[in-house]
Amino acid sequence: MRHTAFIKLRYGDEMAAKAIACSVEPDTLQAPPNLRVVAREVDGEVKVEIECECRVETLLQTVDDLLSCIQAAEKSLKCVQQSYKEDCLNHVELV
Repeated sequence: MRHTAFIKLRYGDEMAAKAIACSVEPDTLQAPPNLRVVAREVDGEVKVEIECECRVETLLQTVDDLLSCIQAAEKSLKCVQQSYKEDCLNHVELV
């Protein structure tokens, strides 16, 4: 049976949304043939479509895995942004 799930995550920041969408791209490229995952950035949002010829439990597990990957990417992005801000502040103090 064919199942489809749509996920929309709002960031309000196009660069952050692009980074998150790109971070899950390797996972989407390695999907099995009966599973299609497309993630893209649109106006500061990440839109994901998951379609599979599988059991609904498999679809739910895929959604869970994808959300875990997105959460890890968000944490990494937050650390990078914080580190960048600190570097900028340190540079300003040194000048």
